Amino acid sequence: MSSGDVNIVNASALVTVADTGNVRRGATQGDIGLIADGAVAIRGGTIMAVGTTKEVMANWFDDSVPTIDATGKTVMPGLVECHSHPLFGGERHDEYAERLGGASLAEVAARGGGIWSSVVSTREANDQDLLANLAAAFDRMVWGGVTTAEVKSGYGLTVDDELHQLELLQQARTLTPMELVVTFLGAHVVPRDLDAANGDPAQAYTDLVGGPMTDAVIAQGIAQFQDVTVEDGLFTPDQALAIMARSHELGLTTRVHADAWKPSLGWQTAVQGGAISAEHLTYTPDAEIDAVGRTDTVAVLLPVAELIYMTDRRANANRFIANDVPVAISTDYCSSIHATSLLSTMTMAGPWLRITPAQAIVGCTLNAAYSLRLADQCGSLDVGKRGDLLVLNCPHPNELFLGLADDMLDLVLIGGTAEGSRSQ
Repeated sequence: MSSGDVNIVNASALVTVADTGNVRRGATQGDIGLIADGAVAIRGGTIMAVGTTKEVMANWFDDSVPTIDATGKTVMPGLVECHSHPLFGGERHDEYAERLGGASLAEVAARGGGIWSSVVSTREANDQDLLANLAAAFDRMVWGGVTTAEVKSGYGLTVDDELHQLELLQQARTLTPMELVVTFLGAHVVPRDLDAANGDPAQAYTDLVGGPMTDAVIAQGIAQFQDVTVEDGLFTPDQALAIMARSHELGLTTRVHADAWKPSLGWQTAVQGGAISAEHLTYTPDAEIDAVGRTDTVAVLLPVAELIYMTDRRANANRFIANDVPVAISTDYCSSIHATSLLSTMTMAGPWLRITPAQAIVGCTLNAAYSLRLADQCGSLDVGKRGDLLVLNCPHPNELFLGLADDMLDLVLIGGTAEGSRSQ
């Protein structure tokens, strides 16, 4: 099945998440467009027909084209990972063990842990090892249902190191069949080794990121987005807005890390600054969500991060949905969170965030695609989009949320080509 030509027929549940040209919000967050006895025809890697088996096969039956019989199974769009940091060196499992043993984040950081430890390890790692780690992570992502993935830099924090990380992410496109979206994350944390000439390190680094670093990234031409952190003790709303304004001036759309550790006006800042998404939002106050109201900025929620970080609050997904904010869900795969399965993250998001299976599915497919400006290519089963889909051993998608969803994943197709199968 290497030509990208295939028919999938007899699906007990075909989850189309049909794209009407708009991101899903409010009541439409949970509209998954279910078709019984569904079928999809893919030719040359592109979806040519979607509907019931009778409808599709009336026009697309061809005994020379491979056919997948999905009787008793669910077929759904390939998942879209819209927040990951897969390029890193070193290990941080000891930090999590310390946290589980009662240590605070401050105590872990004081002994040299946290993001800074990953910056040091990544700077010291050789390219061969970093690329090998990426390849292994990408394989696991695919077997977690991911067919498109956003990948961030952010463990370099100097002009040269960030540019080099972006170059490696560009090279990594050859390591996976997934579609990759590359994001520049210079404003991740303030580097501890920054020479601020006795000034304010955060402001000095803000000036660097918003000036020479962004200019160099634009000139390099690899990054498709810039991500900016808005967190108390890292970058203030004003500092983030300055970086975002410069990025937009140069034509690079922004994303925002916000409110992961405490309320920091991150959600409000992301919307004010015109970010396409704001990500984490664990501590965004309900009053701030209400005050901002309806917006096109996508709220990307990261339930596994909240579990690993042992936060005492969870992002209020239902508050965002009630305010007509589109919600997406992602893994936050990074140096401290080794969650590569978006399928398992999706099913965890249901009970963790108290949202329905359908709302979680939309969050991992179409809304995630909109947050990456790729909704014309992926995120739903629509004619003209890439033939990315999953075949799952359950008769209805709700069943995915009752157990270990990865065990139900039978087949992953990217561009109509099988990239993983239980029978292999």
